[in-house]
Amino acid sequence: MRILVLSVAATLAFTSASVAQTTEVLRGNTSGTHKKAATAPAANPAPKSTIVPGSPIEVPEWLFPIDPKSIKPNPNPPKLDDKELLEIPDSAEKFTLARVNDPFNAPDWRPNDHIPMPEIVARGRKPAVMACAFCHTPTGQGRPENSALAGLPEAYFKEQLLDLRSGKRKPTGPDAYLPSQAMLKIAKAMTDAEIDESAKYFAQQKLRRRVYVIESLRIPRAERAAWIYEEVPGTEDLEDRLIEVTNELVRHERRDDRLEYSAYVPPGSIGRGKRLVVTGDGGKTQPCSTCHLANLKGTDKVPPIAGRSPTYLLRQMLAFRNEGRANDAAQQMKPVLEKLTLNEMIDVAAYLGSLYPPQ
Repeated sequence: MRILVLSVAATLAFTSASVAQTTEVLRGNTSGTHKKAATAPAANPAPKSTIVPGSPIEVPEWLFPIDPKSIKPNPNPPKLDDKELLEIPDSAEKFTLARVNDPFNAPDWRPNDHIPMPEIVARGRKPAVMACAFCHTPTGQGRPENSALAGLPEAYFKEQLLDLRSGKRKPTGPDAYLPSQAMLKIAKAMTDAEIDESAKYFAQQKLRRRVYVIESLRIPRAERAAWIYEEVPGTEDLEDRLIEVTNELVRHERRDDRLEYSAYVPPGSIGRGKRLVVTGDGGKTQPCSTCHLANLKGTDKVPPIAGRSPTYLLRQMLAFRNEGRANDAAQQMKPVLEKLTLNEMIDVAAYLGSLYPPQ
C-alpha cells in the first residue's frame, strides 16, 4: 500500500506560518516508514527522563478532555427537537435530534454496512444498559471518548466486560470522565447472555481506518467539547502531547461512524515508535509481534492493535502500567511497559495508529 503525504494547508486550512511548522500528515501508512517534509527534524531519541522500572506514571490531564459544561449539565435541559430531520454525508437515512440522542434506540445511518444487530446492541435494555451502538456505533467503530469494538476477538471482548464487572479492570481516567464511568455501570448490569451476543456481533465487524496521525510542532487550537477535542480557529504548541481531534463536531455528535479524526503527535514519534514496536529498541521493551503476531492482527484471545485509536492505545498502556488492569494479560504487559516513559508510550501509540487495521 502506498504512502500518501497530504497538503497540510489544504487539509487543515492553516495559516502559512503554521504550515511551515507542521512536519507531515500520514494517511495510509502501513510500514511506519514515511517521507519527511523539508523542515522536519530527524527522528531523534525521545527526551530522556529518569524512571524506576514499573513505577506508576501520572496520567496527564490532557488525555481525558473534560468540558466543564458536561460535568455540570443544565438541571432543566430543553426538550430535544423531534420534528426536523437531520442528515449526514453518504447516508440515505434521516433522524431527528431526539432520535440521535436516544441511548435506547441508536441511530443507524448505514444499515447496509453491517449484519442485523442484536437487541442489546441496537436498543440496549432499560433502564440500566444503553444500546452498545449508541456510543460505539452500529459498526463498532467507536469514538475518541471510548473504544472501537469492531474486530475484537469474542473471548477478549467477553473477558473485558467480565473484568469490569469483577473489578479486575477499572475505568480509565478520572471519576469526572463520564464515558468511562458509564461503561463500568453498563458492564455490571449486563447479563452473561447479553455479553455473549454483543461479543459475537462486534467480532464480525471490520474496523475502518478513521484516525490519521500528524506529526507537528504546532496544531490547530483544540478546545474540549463533548468529551473530545474540537478544532477551532487559531493555533497552539503541541508540546509533548497526543491530541486527537475533530473539525466536524456536528457529525461527531450525530454519531457518524465514517467521520475521520486527526491525532497530533510530536515530530519523530512515528519513527521512534516503529523501533519500539518492531525491534524492542535494544531491550527497552518487547516487539509487539511476540503476542499480537505478524501485522499486529492478534489471535483468538489477543486483540489486534494496528490502526486503532492512538488515544485509546495510550490510555490502555497507562492502565496496564498503573495496575488499572489486573488480569493475566496485565501480567504479560508488565515487562513490555515497565521501562517505557510517557513520551515513549506516545511514540508507540503514534506508530500503531498510523497503520492500517488488519482486514
